[in-house]
Amino acid sequence: MRIALLTALSTTETGALGAELPLAGRPLLAWQAALLRKAGAERVICLCRERCDAVLAAQHETEAAGTEFHALARFAALPALVRAEDTLIVLREGILPDPAALSGLLGAGESARRVVVAIPADHPRAAAHPQVFERIDAAHCWAGLLVMRGGPVQRLADVPEDADAISVLLRLALQAGTPCETLPGAVLGDESWMLLDSAEAAGRHEARLIAAAAAPVPGSAPSAMLAMALARALAPRGVAQGALIAGGLGLAGLGAAVAAALVGAAPLALALGAAASLGVALAEAIGLLGARLHGVPPGRGLAALSPLGDGLAALVVWFALDPWPLETPLALIGPLLVGLARLAARSAGALAPLAAERAGLLALLGLAAALGQLPGAVAVLALTLLAVLLLRAPMQ
Repeated sequence: MRIALLTALSTTETGALGAELPLAGRPLLAWQAALLRKAGAERVICLCRERCDAVLAAQHETEAAGTEFHALARFAALPALVRAEDTLIVLREGILPDPAALSGLLGAGESARRVVVAIPADHPRAAAHPQVFERIDAAHCWAGLLVMRGGPVQRLADVPEDADAISVLLRLALQAGTPCETLPGAVLGDESWMLLDSAEAAGRHEARLIAAAAAPVPGSAPSAMLAMALARALAPRGVAQGALIAGGLGLAGLGAAVAAALVGAAPLALALGAAASLGVALAEAIGLLGARLHGVPPGRGLAALSPLGDGLAALVVWFALDPWPLETPLALIGPLLVGLARLAARSAGALAPLAAERAGLLALLGLAAALGQLPGAVAVLALTLLAVLLLRAPMQ
């Protein structure tokens, strides 16, 4: 069994617990636990003085993923959880490797190699943070990651309680003959091996994480660009509930727009529908950003958001053309327009992002309704989208 060992003991210069440093809405400890869980850890152990918010968040995420989590106040209890045949992965507090770099070091499967990851003793990081990058011999300092056999862990039962358990484990791993491997210069030279020991360092890395996770949006999709910009701005506060809130508000706004259209307030209904569609786009942007940030597939609910939003948008246009009581069958060109836009968003090539602009479409129709030209605008747009689809269709 692969077992991950983390700690929530160190404090920053301001006195705050390092494990609780926020990073895109999650504490650093939760990021570390998720990283090692994805690397194959079947059990996560955290040494901590108390179950602080960071420990509780890491425990909730770990157990929700089906992995065991144990919070230990005393390292003397560690030997009972680690068997001799187990593999123990120790990640120092504040160290956050890039997943690809970590995967390359750990390997795969139960037979993954044991290793003490090091950096050169004369590296600037080792000189600047000697308490983190602990010296292990004349030429090397520990990089904050080691993978060792579980056997030497049993010797912790004889170690005094006031000892640094992580330093002791490092010495035990070296005494057991665990090979030492120096990090490649490419990993140390970029942002693949982060030390997050302050709020400033966490903030800089957070900005890089969010920028890397943000999906590129073409300039032909203004509302999608706005939605992604808002998602990036909101990401430091967390994305866990952001998509749910934005999606709920967006769908509720579209429902209100349907009601307004039914009573004959077409310009108001279409304007409200445009704003609500932007909320739906924001929910999709937050959901995709969160999935990329956390390295997980997008939620199934996210896939249903767009068709549901388009269904409500179709009703808004329909009832804007023919309010209650419904008497004009040709008003069904409204839902037809939204359907053509949806088809064009899938198959219109370079024009697809523009065709997916539901907020822009409803805003344009709202302007036409205010000018008394809604039926003509719907007809022209529907014919335009139909022409685009026909021109894009493959020749038989």
